[in-house]
Amino acid sequence: MVKMKNKYLLILISLLIVLTGCSKGKSDIPNEDKEVIENFLDSYFEQFNYTEEEWETLINLIESKTLSEDPWVDQWKKTLTQKEILRLISNRLLPNLYLREYPETEYIVEKLIHKDKGSYSVNITFKNIGDEKKEETINISIDLTDTEEGRRIDYIDLEEFNLLFNKK
Repeated sequence: MVKMKNKYLLILISLLIVLTGCSKGKSDIPNEDKEVIENFLDSYFEQFNYTEEEWETLINLIESKTLSEDPWVDQWKKTLTQKEILRLISNRLLPNLYLREYPETEYIVEKLIHKDKGSYSVNITFKNIGDEKKEETINISIDLTDTEEGRRIDYIDLEEFNLLFNKK
């Protein structure tokens, strides 16, 4: 009888260990990755709150073609690879001048999902979009990589975001 109880107890403990290991799997997001993603999103969406003076300064930098040498771009080196900074600038996503037209827009990161090694999906809800004050939820894919400075975003898919905010 005692052997039978010990056997069931051993099976129960083994099952709990297996279930605990399975539940960690993909839902575990390294703190460094989470921090890089959150810092990027906070910095990027700060553009909704830029003053007219800040926008004018950025526009002047773009027109003078000195944007890549400006300290404003240097802030992105904390979260993006150099290659991704250049890609976003050349695709007019950094800075995103469309966001100038949406000063009341707010955002909430609903969910950060770990897809594969270094790949994430972020669900974000935007409120107070445009004159209709509508609400939209989109998904952004992000790939991180190791660099000499630590983890950095190597690619961020802002297509769905860009489509949402360049309608004016």
